Amino acid sequence: MKIRKICVIGAGIMGSGIAQVAAQAKYEIWMVDVTEDIIDRGMGTIKSSLSRLAKKGVLKREDVEGVLARIYTSTSIREAARDADFVIEAVFEKPEVKMSVFRQLDELCPKETILGSTTTTIPIALLSSVTKRADKVIGTHFFSPVPVMRGAEVVRALLTSEQTVQISLNLIKSFGKETVVVKDSPGFVTSRFLLIVLNEGARVLEDGLGSLEDIDKIMRLSLNWPMGPLELADLVGLDVVVDSLESIYRETGWERYKPAPLLRRMVEIGYLGRKAGKGFYTLFGKR
Repeated sequence: MKIRKICVIGAGIMGSGIAQVAAQAKYEIWMVDVTEDIIDRGMGTIKSSLSRLAKKGVLKREDVEGVLARIYTSTSIREAARDADFVIEAVFEKPEVKMSVFRQLDELCPKETILGSTTTTIPIALLSSVTKRADKVIGTHFFSPVPVMRGAEVVRALLTSEQTVQISLNLIKSFGKETVVVKDSPGFVTSRFLLIVLNEGARVLEDGLGSLEDIDKIMRLSLNWPMGPLELADLVGLDVVVDSLESIYRETGWERYKPAPLLRRMVEIGYLGRKAGKGFYTLFGKR
């Protein structure tokens, strides 16, 4: 199966990043979201990212123009996905939202179309259960920022076919990513580790063991991480962190994934991190 057209559902940080790397790999891309404002922000993110690559000499100016010319946008999932060869869903980390998208895609897309999800914690089998093509549903878990991060998890569910796995691996490798195939399990591999670190970071801050800056500093210096856990939580989005933790907690009952009270309070008052312009560093950072 030759992939020509890719549809990305969602124009947020993750969706726009996937659209960018796919367009850089010379695929025709359709990026869809519910409003023009969200799409415009997504395109703005892509343009800024490409501009940085051009300044560094990674891309030529004419290459930037070519990448942008390959990205089409729409607020209509029907227009964007109806003849796509591969769809990558990148919407909110809530089962009901993703399942609604997969129902629509199953009705709209040709029967050969592969449906991928960037979910960090929701079982791929659950998403496939609302389609008539469970063999063509797969997890395509990228990491933010997508143009920078090299890895990607490819998640094989119980009914995912070997052909779907191989096509997905080849596609993601063509984006310049290195891949691993993992079992369909709550949190897969990376999120199982990462969410515990982010959750514990909030608990350590809540317990007053150190200042915000010092907690991140000691973790960077001691473990050679590029970012501390609280910086990373602000980047990922605190609402995404809480939704992901709750997803694993619901599936497993493992207490270590129960969101820290501080994380819940932050989300409730709208302090979601960088995307909201306010998060840990605006509330607890040095003034």
